[in-house]
Amino acid sequence: MINVLDLRPGDKLQLQDGGVAEVVENMEDGMWVQVRYLGSSRQKDESDDAVELCHAQDIVKILPPSA
Repeated sequence: MINVLDLRPGDKLQLQDGGVAEVVENMEDGMWVQVRYLGSSRQKDESDDAVELCHAQDIVKILPPSA
């Protein structure tokens, strides 16, 4: 499992559902981060900048900065 406390804004995450999300804010509770979905069915279109909470158990891995 990913240590959510180590995540910083701008980190990109691979999620369980196959989507990718960018960390917007770390809630610093060890379980939740606020994210913006990228290239995912959750992102309705390119102008959709909505942010949502993402739970630690939904994160598969942290993607390298170039991803």
